[in-house]
Amino acid sequence: MDLKRRHLVLALVGSLLAPLGALAAEEIPDSTGAIPPGEKTSLVRVQPRTVRDLRVALALTNDVWSHAMRDGLIDLRVAVTSLATLDQQGVPFEVLIADVEGLIEAQAADRTRVAAEQAEGGIADADWYADVKTLAQINARMDQLAASHPALVTPITIGTSLQGRPIRGLRLSSLPVDSEAPGFLFNATQHAREWATPMVAMFLAERLVNDAATDSEIAAILAGSEIFILPVINPDGYQFSWDSQRLWRKNRRNNGNGTFGVDLNRNWGYQWGGAGSSGNPASETYRGTAPFSEPETQVLRDFMLNHGWILAHIDYHSYGQLILWPWGYTSQFCDDQPLFASLGASIQTAIAEVHGRSYFPGPIYTGIYPASGTVVDWAYGAGGVLSTTIEVRDKGGYGFLIPPPEVRPCAEENTEAALALIRATLQPGFMTYEGTPPWWVEPETLVPVVVFASALVSTFDAPPLLRTRIGTTAPFAESETQSLGGGRYLGWLPPAKCGAIIEWFFEWPGSDGALLLPDAAPNEVFRTTVLAYERIYFDDFEQDSGWVSGAPGDNATSGHWVLVEPIGSIGEPSEDHTPDGTMCWLTGQSDPFGPPGNGNVDNGVTSLTSPWLDGSDPNAMLRYWRWYSNDMGPNPNNDSMLVLASTDDSTWTLVEEVSVTTYEWTEASFRIGDLLETPGPFKLRFVARDLRGPSLVEAALDDVSIDATFCGPRPEDLNSDGSVDGADLALLLGQWGPCDGCAADLNGDGTVNGADLALLLGAWG
Repeated sequence: MDLKRRHLVLALVGSLLAPLGALAAEEIPDSTGAIPPGEKTSLVRVQPRTVRDLRVALALTNDVWSHAMRDGLIDLRVAVTSLATLDQQGVPFEVLIADVEGLIEAQAADRTRVAAEQAEGGIADADWYADVKTLAQINARMDQLAASHPALVTPITIGTSLQGRPIRGLRLSSLPVDSEAPGFLFNATQHAREWATPMVAMFLAERLVNDAATDSEIAAILAGSEIFILPVINPDGYQFSWDSQRLWRKNRRNNGNGTFGVDLNRNWGYQWGGAGSSGNPASETYRGTAPFSEPETQVLRDFMLNHGWILAHIDYHSYGQLILWPWGYTSQFCDDQPLFASLGASIQTAIAEVHGRSYFPGPIYTGIYPASGTVVDWAYGAGGVLSTTIEVRDKGGYGFLIPPPEVRPCAEENTEAALALIRATLQPGFMTYEGTPPWWVEPETLVPVVVFASALVSTFDAPPLLRTRIGTTAPFAESETQSLGGGRYLGWLPPAKCGAIIEWFFEWPGSDGALLLPDAAPNEVFRTTVLAYERIYFDDFEQDSGWVSGAPGDNATSGHWVLVEPIGSIGEPSEDHTPDGTMCWLTGQSDPFGPPGNGNVDNGVTSLTSPWLDGSDPNAMLRYWRWYSNDMGPNPNNDSMLVLASTDDSTWTLVEEVSVTTYEWTEASFRIGDLLETPGPFKLRFVARDLRGPSLVEAALDDVSIDATFCGPRPEDLNSDGSVDGADLALLLGQWGPCDGCAADLNGDGTVNGADLALLLGAWG
């Protein structure tokens, strides 16, 4: 196809895709409808297929519980009478809570009954965490903690709300007040209806106070840091949600136009006013008239500024079971993304170990939805605090209406999350390799290596050091790294001969000693082999070379693998990858003049299998170029393509699972020894799948190659420096005599003797 026709086809495809592209936009408009007063409502999960579907749904509500699209889904509270409208308009939806008001009333009745039984002495030792609590009950409980543990607990009031209510909390530490030891802040209930969150904050406070006498780790935390806990940041809204409107979210600002409330978590002054916030006072995400227009955000801001030693922070919300970090205003990663990812993984593990619940970690923007003007973005962007949000239970089954049996388990797992955050950040610093350490490099080549390093409680006056040696016995040489900005530092591995092994690690001297990467260095190091490669297999698919479309179990109704010159469509390439080629394998040649996604993989799996390939060299490199897309349609990003390998054409092992849409040819490379337990002939299989609801799945493959090594570590090179010389001779002579398993026993007879010496001398040079 000539270039002019390709551009015409792609332009037409773009016009066909426009409605889907608008639906996939990361920010949805404010809801345009309203729930009629007095109507019974249901919580529904809508799966819009088109912009029309989304507009129909938003026209029925002014209460979007999820506040944006999540994985192609949106949670809405609508009048029960509106369910028929969704059905008549053909909008796919699922009812999560059939009678929201009925559930609210039932929970309130149970709460009243239990309170009466407690007053009558019917429950002698009632669990305070058996249900949610009012503002007065929370304040009374804080007073009890302070009175019973005066050596550890100091009551604090950071200011007053719009309506004059005190915003109260606790300081926990065995240190004197304002000791400026590492500080940790935990706040909840910026959003009034999220009743699970103050219970989490209170449970954390009680766990720390009550276990300090018996848990040595908690005692050490309180002896070396200050913990600040603020259970209810929005007391006016919280009280209103108990007294008048259970699902009230914002504060109680009179906006002057008949609407009330500002979303406090869109009112913060870092990147205020952007995506994920609204200028409409009626919106649940109304950001206010200006940054920090609300007294609740002002006093929390001032508290954080006046406690500049706060190291880390959690802002508790519900619902979604998510662990989130900056940024909320942009999809770009923050500078400390590697550190936040590590913290998120630690928190995720800690939560799962309590009750088995799965919480998903990621940045706010991509992990949940765009949200500008949040406390997390401000605390990190303006104050340098390691700030996170945790969206506690659940994933939508009850949403904001947490039932009593869930309160304590939710608090228990999130207390372990807070301890994981404290534990991980009360370290001198954090270092991690940026990317994957190279397991091989080319001969006589300087190779860049990048480390991410961030100070936590220690001071580091200089960049990390890179320590390297060629071989396994020489002393490590020291070299400085160069700052690249954003906590990244660049070092260089030295050039070495083919067959050599380079050992290396990072050391970061600080005020509390050196931080090492790997942690056990120099006993544990990164190891990179110097290798040269020659191509032993290459298939550009310009002609049929024995690859087979179809395998037992394939059941896709369309999108079967075909070897063609690609025309181009919504999710397929318009050209192959080979610079001078035209052909590639792809999943169904689409008609660019047909409907969007025609020819894509539908309703099952389709497989492409290679002929037998040479896997005899474990250090050989398998490479191929793939194209994959799965981010369109009503159920995007829920399928994946499997790449498998087999040495017997029967048992298949996973090479990789491809799930990320790139819309470009992407190279994948693997060491043969990492794919095959036993070197030898093998086959590859690519399995494109459409299994999890309607979506547009497309895949393509081109330019498969295998590069084999023509030099590698020699057994006679005892110190692995790329040469067999006097240093290796000295090592051999040092191991002379009976020596089972010694490296110098080159012929494996259990003794280092003249036979081994002859082998070494024969390999000299």
